[in-house]
Amino acid sequence: MSAGCYHKGIANDNKNGVRNDDYLKPILTAYYVFPVLAALFTLPYIIRQYHKYGSILVLRTGIVYTFIFYMMTSYFMTILPLPAIDSVTPESATMLLTPFDAVRRWLDGCSFVLTDFSTYKDTFTNPDFLQIVFNILLLLPFGVYLRYYFNRRWYQVLLLSFLYSLFFECTQLSGLYGIYPYPYRFFEVDDLICNTLGGMIGFWITPALLFFLPSRKKLDETAYRRGSEVSSFRRLFGLLADYTIILGVYFCVWKFTDVLQSFSHSIQLFLIPLFAFCYFTVCAILFHGTTFGKFLVSIRLERTGKKNTKKHAAAHVPVLLLLLREGILHLLLIPSPYYILLMYSALSAGPSKRTEMLLVCGASSLIAFVIFFIFNFCYCFIGKNRDLFYDRLCRIHVTSSTSGTTQTSQSSL
Repeated sequence: MSAGCYHKGIANDNKNGVRNDDYLKPILTAYYVFPVLAALFTLPYIIRQYHKYGSILVLRTGIVYTFIFYMMTSYFMTILPLPAIDSVTPESATMLLTPFDAVRRWLDGCSFVLTDFSTYKDTFTNPDFLQIVFNILLLLPFGVYLRYYFNRRWYQVLLLSFLYSLFFECTQLSGLYGIYPYPYRFFEVDDLICNTLGGMIGFWITPALLFFLPSRKKLDETAYRRGSEVSSFRRLFGLLADYTIILGVYFCVWKFTDVLQSFSHSIQLFLIPLFAFCYFTVCAILFHGTTFGKFLVSIRLERTGKKNTKKHAAAHVPVLLLLLREGILHLLLIPSPYYILLMYSALSAGPSKRTEMLLVCGASSLIAFVIFFIFNFCYCFIGKNRDLFYDRLCRIHVTSSTSGTTQTSQSSL
């Protein structure tokens, strides 16, 4: 509990009608708010991990999110519980600038005798003592995270712990950034000392934790090793990112212009796969086998059997083969359910026998094509050669571009 949320906080909060057990509220508040914020952090963190390493480690993700949870909890402990605004007066809190005054209050308020065990309970449950302990513990995890995950040196941990504690104190001194007319908790120099000491203790005990956790260097090596293979989810994520752009642009054109209004509804929907085909083809030609989505996850297209440099990889992918690949994927495979639905709707309208036969043959062919793709996907997923049929047909690989190297795809999407 930062900045004296125990002793001085209790004094003021009891005065303002706040129960002592309300100090559980900061942790509970963080617990309920965290899932919402975690959802906001998920997408950019995945993008950053994919772009840098080409993979995501569950342990790394857990470390980052526990750090976010810790930062939220410590902040809520700083500002909660909140008293009523009209209960905060100029006398509610002052600045206590005498160093180690908390230690003096603790020693004066207890009758500790080393040889008398009956005095131990009162001594170590004294509010002033608990304030000191909790203020030390508050920033102890901060020092651990700074050394273990962020690779900070001791003087950096010392400075950052002090500044983080000072942020707590200034938050309270400002009356929660001006929401309160006066500070509702004390600004105490002892809190700065205890919080900073807690950060340094965290720095000192971090080597003991390395016995149970891999080092940051080991995490990076594992991430890069896994990133050398292009997973199915990695390709799918890049594809979804590209289609988000495609659908966003299409919606803006449809919503804010009259360009598409002259076309029928069926033609308007067909323009989506046509635009996707043009987008993927043009981007692959202009940007060396990559698109925006592929760039986010650090993958690109490369000609099979060619040892290409990162800069000129796309020069070895012939345009005709690229057109064939993107046409199969974006003009035929992805929109095939829509085509089947159109044919089924046309059959319901009672066409002529010849047209009906053509529609049945076309729908059956597309259904067989989709089934073939599903089997091909399953086979590639469990087999050694994970390039899909359209990749093998066009002699094109999807490769990883992380760490400045190019590795062959072991993917199935």
